[in-house]
Amino acid sequence: MKSIKKSAIVFSITSLLIGAFGLEHAISGPIFLTGHDPDFHSQDNAGAQNLFRTGLNFVDGDISDVSKFLWVESRIATPGGHRIGEAGLATLGLTLGTHYDRANAAELVGVNFSNYTSIAIASSFGGLLTRAELDGLIARSSDIASFINGGGGLFASSECFPCGANLLGGSTAPNLFGYLPVAVTSIGAAGPFNPTAFGTSLGLVFGDLNSPTHNSFGLVGGLNIVDTDSTGNATTLAGIVNVGGGGFQPIPEPGTMLLMGTGLTVLFVFRKKFSYIG
Repeated sequence: MKSIKKSAIVFSITSLLIGAFGLEHAISGPIFLTGHDPDFHSQDNAGAQNLFRTGLNFVDGDISDVSKFLWVESRIATPGGHRIGEAGLATLGLTLGTHYDRANAAELVGVNFSNYTSIAIASSFGGLLTRAELDGLIARSSDIASFINGGGGLFASSECFPCGANLLGGSTAPNLFGYLPVAVTSIGAAGPFNPTAFGTSLGLVFGDLNSPTHNSFGLVGGLNIVDTDSTGNATTLAGIVNVGGGGFQPIPEPGTMLLMGTGLTVLFVFRKKFSYIG
């Protein structure tokens, strides 16, 4: 009987904590944003392949299984200086229809994100992400936030302007990575790029990051810096976060909440026992 009462206390306290943190509606999802364009460089560079694989696995868990992710890219004729980013997936042993589905701007409108484990977005330089796909993603930013907050992952390669302006051009400057609350600047840094301790923990080494970067990210709460350029700017970010409140918010895992609830229960029982002694 006592164990039942104690279990009830643990459940009650944990439920209160979950309610207080809003965790019943806000889980968290993995995000990997890189200013590099590994979809382009992985087609002839083993280091870029490892960066590409690491980023996709970070957001998807295991890209080699048959739970599909969604690849977002245009299917226009390939202009000079660009490659079809989807071809980089083939270098990782991935095939259309088995490991991933794809969507361009027209198809993106009707996509049900919940059918996928993660969303992966091609680079605009030198993959084939055009302004149409970028604007389509921005139009669905609330759906993307809900997808991430429900545990889905998101990978995105470089989005560069005015470099690659032939793909992201328009009457106004594009809102780079505008489907996420992130601060980003277009740059053309050629390295060297160095992995941080977090980047090393993901299995990345210096040689994986030797391709140019096209973006520098501002420090965003909840995300970890994966690598930096020679001036210390963050060129890749990753983390497991909740999207909301105008930024990224790290969310304690349910297991953490359970430990907190258990700890408070032990304290409650301990204090209760000694109150009888007093």
